[in-house]
Amino acid sequence: MVTGAARRGRGRWRRVKSRRKLERTAKNQREKTLERDEPLQGDQADRLLLSALKYWEVERDLIEERLATMRSAAAAS
Repeated sequence: MVTGAARRGRGRWRRVKSRRKLERTAKNQREKTLERDEPLQGDQADRLLLSALKYWEVERDLIEERLATMRSAAAAS
């Protein structure tokens, strides 16, 4: 009977330890998930910014071409 009680106590200790380990790993996984999501949001913002910059660069080039055309037409007349 003494060995049975020791086994029961040891089994409980192992269960508590395994629960703690599971809780720790679950917490770590949540933190890692949050860390992974943060760069994705940053990358998305970077992509949007680059897209906007390209758009306005093209717009600026078109405006400059139109102005150059108007200036050359005004100089020719």
